[in-house]
Amino acid sequence: MAEYIESSIVHAVAAAPVSRRERKKGRTRADIYNAAMNLFVRRGFDSVTIEDICDAADVARATFFLHFPAKEALLIEYGERANDELAAAIAEYRGSATATIRMALKMLAERAVRHTDVVRLVMREMLARPRVLSEHDEKAAGLVDLLAGIIRRGQKSGEFRRRTEPTVAALTACSAFFALIYTWVRHDGKIDIEGAVAETLDIILNGISEKKFKRG
Repeated sequence: MAEYIESSIVHAVAAAPVSRRERKKGRTRADIYNAAMNLFVRRGFDSVTIEDICDAADVARATFFLHFPAKEALLIEYGERANDELAAAIAEYRGSATATIRMALKMLAERAVRHTDVVRLVMREMLARPRVLSEHDEKAAGLVDLLAGIIRRGQKSGEFRRRTEPTVAALTACSAFFALIYTWVRHDGKIDIEGAVAETLDIILNGISEKKFKRG
């Protein structure tokens, strides 16, 4: 089984300089996270202790708690890292609002495919832990905010209808995406998640009507 490794780069929407101290903290946090995910995938979440993670990451127990309040917090980290990467990509992208939304969800789907074992583990463990799932839902608000910002931009440019509430539209897109990820995990990654995301996004953007009907 290939070792799971995620970048220690600290992403920022604005290209603000990152201090050496912050870079070191980011590397340590990534080391802990990567060590934990490799252990979880190989041995199962419940079979891994914080001491096991600290030994694998070569950090002290106190250092672990400087970065994560509990072992369960590591399950939320995947989504936070994905949101950080996405925020940076959105800030740099120069396409239309429609193209940006397509890019964003395509990027998340491709990321899930690259990290299939971790996504499967995180999804399974969160569903078994309502408190962790609730915390994940709170953190997912960051993704909703990112997509809502794109939708507002599209409304200003005339791409999207202005009577639609951006947050509701963003919630719809996020809910559809997470539902697909859940289905993908249940089927052991045997469905074309990237194609399914593209088709779902097409439905969200264009609806399912063959033609538009006049009201009245």
